[in-house]
Amino acid sequence: MAVNFKDEVLIRIFAILAVIIVPVAALLVYRTFDIAVVRQAEFQELGKERFRVVTVQAERGNIYGRHDNLLATSVPYFSLHFDPYVASPGDYYDNIDSLAILLSRYVDNSHTAGAWRDSLLIMRDSVAGVANHYFKLKESVSYSELSRIREFPIFNQGRMGGGLIVEKRAARKRPFGWLARRTIGYSRESGAKVGLEGAFDTQLAGESGQQEMFNMGGGIWLPTDNLAIVEPTSGADVHTTLDVNIQDIAENALELGVRRHRAEWGAAIVMEVETGAIRAMANLGAVNANRDKYAEQYNYAISRANEPGSTFKLATMMALLEDGHVELDSEVDIENGRKKFYDLTMEDSSPASRGWRVVSVRDAFEQSSNVGMAKLVDSLYHGNEFSERLRDFHLDSQSGIELEGERAPFINDTDQAGFSGISRAWMAIGYESRLTPLQMLTFYNAVANGGRMMKPYLVTKVQRNGRVLEDYKPTVIDEEVASPQTIEQLQSLLEGVVERGTARRLKSDQYRFAAKTGTSQQNYGLPNQKTKYQASFAGYFPAENPTYSIIVVVKDPTNGAYYGGDVAGPIFREIADNLYNSMIEVHEPINRGPRPVLYAGELPSRDAGYLSELVEVLDYVNVPVDTLPESELAVIGAADESVELAAINPAGQRFPNVRGMRLRDALYVLENDGYVVHPRGVGRVVNMRWQSDGNGQPGRDVELILR
Repeated sequence: MAVNFKDEVLIRIFAILAVIIVPVAALLVYRTFDIAVVRQAEFQELGKERFRVVTVQAERGNIYGRHDNLLATSVPYFSLHFDPYVASPGDYYDNIDSLAILLSRYVDNSHTAGAWRDSLLIMRDSVAGVANHYFKLKESVSYSELSRIREFPIFNQGRMGGGLIVEKRAARKRPFGWLARRTIGYSRESGAKVGLEGAFDTQLAGESGQQEMFNMGGGIWLPTDNLAIVEPTSGADVHTTLDVNIQDIAENALELGVRRHRAEWGAAIVMEVETGAIRAMANLGAVNANRDKYAEQYNYAISRANEPGSTFKLATMMALLEDGHVELDSEVDIENGRKKFYDLTMEDSSPASRGWRVVSVRDAFEQSSNVGMAKLVDSLYHGNEFSERLRDFHLDSQSGIELEGERAPFINDTDQAGFSGISRAWMAIGYESRLTPLQMLTFYNAVANGGRMMKPYLVTKVQRNGRVLEDYKPTVIDEEVASPQTIEQLQSLLEGVVERGTARRLKSDQYRFAAKTGTSQQNYGLPNQKTKYQASFAGYFPAENPTYSIIVVVKDPTNGAYYGGDVAGPIFREIADNLYNSMIEVHEPINRGPRPVLYAGELPSRDAGYLSELVEVLDYVNVPVDTLPESELAVIGAADESVELAAINPAGQRFPNVRGMRLRDALYVLENDGYVVHPRGVGRVVNMRWQSDGNGQPGRDVELILR
């Protein structure tokens, strides 16, 4: 069959296309195979050299105090680079002088404007046709600095039009400086995680994202124009119980104390009695051998478990009372404050008890008799009975505070290798047991709280963008750590320590507090070393309705004094005084009770003020007012049994009359009217002299004569 012309043309076209397409397709297949299989590793390495994906850290969450005071936050800072070849030649050369001046003034003033201009010219000329043409301008630029730099000529065209390249980083800042520094803590890339920053690192850190970076050469990697491959999720905010005002009070008082006594370290904790919320946790340690500089470098409050000494006697008394072994008026022979247990002699440190023999249990506790407490426990308990009773009070348990690093407490018993025949006697006075300051305070707080033991806590909630992720509430460890009768007796004993006992010199005339002194030798059994003591003071206030419990512990005071009442007690009192003065709810309102009755003759005359306020004050003191002027300001004029309020500048009177007023009132009246006042003398205004304006008329200057 003959092929027509049209079909012949199509056949030739297909033949030509086949000749062209088949080799091209074969070449593409070959190149694809070559790249994807044969040279895969080579191209992967090339891609790694030019592009890489890096981790983008999420914005770290904030840490807040009790009243939403910002305790820790991430502050952004920026690294600036410049591509001088992005701007058009016209924009670049027209604005180079202005840019050089601003760079010299705000970016690097070690270079003159002329030097900057030369550098900018060299930058532009040197990058023509060169792939790597990025120059570093400045590191660690703040946001306010960046905002200003972005307004510079050329830079104000942005990255694509002006060549300014910005890399964002973040630095952790604490707005209150050293305040609660160790409690707030830190989280470092090296792995060190401390305080709240460490304990809540996962929540604060959020979830990292990923960003593609392009290698510009010369070790410079810059973000590509693509958005992040994976967007980071910002960290959550942690809200705490810390009150910055109470923390400031505690730290200042503690610093004064450790400096005064040149101590190794000190810790002070303020806990809210009802809830267990930590309102302050202060830790100060000496940073040099002279002990004249201190810093928050270690959390002694939770990480140092030492033998507490006589503050532990509260637990001893709780055991004795709960087990029915004694009453407060029971008697004990303290043997003039000296008693030998086997081959070891125990002595009382209180001078008041050294000349006593038979005393009441109350007196033995209030005067902190070591012999009295030790004899009672040694004679009334056997085996592990005393140790088990102490465990019933949770003295062998950690507090459960949210921070990492809480040291476990220790209560000796017969299962321990170091337990001996004298152990119970020494345990009774705070030896052969170890507790942290926070664990000891948790026990005291339970007594203040009527026997209800609360778990100490520092965090109230964790939230992100207003949504609460974790909620923390007050937690009860034990509803009744001891019977109500025992708790009432213990409260009476602690009040007695302040009223009559070892803390009587710290008694306050403004409020009543309950507390116990404590002193313990820390390096006994080491005869070749200088004796080191730990002074402590634990208690609560106000005694009748406790709001706060406080413990102060000072390690190794070296300036002469070392007893708890002399070293730690004054720090406790300083904290309590300042807290009491700030507690509005415990102060009697000045307007409570019957109103005072005054007579007109008892009121100071010619006192001036706002009419409405004068009327309110006079009504409060039951003084009748005869007349009321139609004016904003008024002056008191006394009558026989009432007062008259008169206008300061009555109708028809040219100038304000301030005679009889105190200078403060006269100044207010005259200066509000635009007069310039020149006072002479002291007291009340007895005469007024108007100075001439130069035309024979009274001017705006007035001289006041006071007597």
